[in-house]
Amino acid sequence: MSRARPVLLAALAAPAAAVLALSGCAVGPPDETRTAAEYPDRNLTILAPGSTGGGWDTRARSIGAALTDCGLIDRSVTVRNTPGAGGTIGLAQFSSNTGDPHELMVMDTITMLGGIVGNHSPVSLDDVTPIAGLTVSSSVVVVPADSPYRSLEELNEGFRADPRGTSWVGGSLGGPDHILVGLLAMELGIPVDQLNYVATGGGGEVLNLLVSGTATAAVSTLVEVRPQIEAGELRALAAGGDPATAAEIGVPTLDELGLGHIDVASVGGVMAPAGISEPEREAVIGLMGRMRETPCWQESLRRNDWADEWLPGEEFAALIEEHERNVTELLTELGLAQ
Repeated sequence: MSRARPVLLAALAAPAAAVLALSGCAVGPPDETRTAAEYPDRNLTILAPGSTGGGWDTRARSIGAALTDCGLIDRSVTVRNTPGAGGTIGLAQFSSNTGDPHELMVMDTITMLGGIVGNHSPVSLDDVTPIAGLTVSSSVVVVPADSPYRSLEELNEGFRADPRGTSWVGGSLGGPDHILVGLLAMELGIPVDQLNYVATGGGGEVLNLLVSGTATAAVSTLVEVRPQIEAGELRALAAGGDPATAAEIGVPTLDELGLGHIDVASVGGVMAPAGISEPEREAVIGLMGRMRETPCWQESLRRNDWADEWLPGEEFAALIEEHERNVTELLTELGLAQ
């Protein structure tokens, strides 16, 4: 792994749920006919279980561009979008590709696990094969430029004084934005049933609700709101993750504000279908490892404010298992895992 792992739902107590095996990691009989050097021997399809232009779509297209534009493969890469229900509609479709290593899916741990728990999905990440974790996105707390709140401390005072009157906006229910707001409420002693959180598809919806005065504050990934911060339409109050990234937009990190324990770092990565052989799995992991070293991918990291987080194979599977326990526990407290 390239750097120290960020705080991952550290505010939660030791989970009571039993450790669940990721059955999607199980591999079929070895396929000695396909070696790492031969993969891929036909065109690839990458499923983005979100809308065109969203975070998952951007990751899928960035992977495809790195593979083809930087000459790693001589096959084509097609991105297919299947949005809805926190990624679980796409996940359900993807899980039918059993045994085919040429079908891949992008995701990120907390967003998709939140969708699975919150939507009571019959299909889970147990039904697919973890390939590799690749990125962590920085989260940022923002308010409209004309907001009276000029610091997170001031926003917290207003939130504590009037929880229901403080309208938060962010990504999907159960996702990392929602979880961060829930953890902040718990930190401030606010009952979670008093949260006023509006879930959106991110990006433009978040901006519209803020500048119209409908929402008080938002949690978003930095890449989605950086242009509005730099244009003076939004005011950033704090950021999660890397201090260098926070410094670029002139705000403290949650850790510097004594709130590092509520920082939520969702790791974006790649999955393959269940039932692929061990040589096939290793071939896909190897291809992703070579992809992340290309200048094409390095430019994608810079452009999208992604931090590099390399977690191949079983390391990614273990992180998914950890996040599954933590997300289930927290969403149960938030009343979204009934």
